[in-house]
Amino acid sequence: MIKNNREYYLGVDVGSISTNLALIDKDRELYESVYIQTEGRPVNSVQKGITLLREKT
Repeated sequence: MIKNNREYYLGVDVGSISTNLALIDKDRELYESVYIQTEGRPVNSVQKGITLLREKT
């Protein structure tokens, strides 16, 4: 993802209980993150997480 002329990397951690997504920059500084419930639907959770990250940035 490129925003404000800066490049960011997406990290995703999907577990049985929660899904975490984080955007970091090239210096490994956290830019934004979201934590949501997986609810037994990991693909939907990642899609929802990406949508939430887009809304927050």
